[in-house]
This record gives sequence, structure tokens and C-alpha cells, in this order.
Amino acid sequence: MGQIVKCDVCGKIYNQSHLSAHKRMSHGQREKLRSNKNEPASVAAIVSMYEQLPEEGKKEVLNRLLAGEGRPKS
Repeated sequence: MGQIVKCDVCGKIYNQSHLSAHKRMSHGQREKLRSNKNEPASVAAIVSMYEQLPEEGKKEVLNRLLAGEGRPKS
């Protein structure tokens, strides 16, 4: 029987023989962001995450931004 180990990234418990596959599949490289030179990396990351949301999630984000919840408080 394999040794039980904890994932150092997420803290979940796995059999040692499955840990490398878990890390590769769950915590692997982030996909390359599509951005141009004029767009900061953080904006490209936000746009990329937004594009992956379901339609309901996109509507929620837009509603919150339009309501002013997305503005930093000064």
C-alpha cells in the first residue's frame, strides 16, 4: 500500500503514487494569455478569466462593475 501524503499546493491528501498526476492536472501551468504589448498582464489575466465564465457569471461580473462594486475605495 502506498504512503499517504499531503499536496503542498492545495493541502489535500493523496496516495503518493497519485500525487504527481494530481499536481500536473490540478496545479499545472496556466494557459498562455492572449495579450498585446499595450495591455498589462493583469488586464490580460482578468479578460482570460472572464472569457471562461458561464454566461450567468459574466452577467454577475458586469452588474457588479456597473454598480460600482468593482471600484477601489479611496
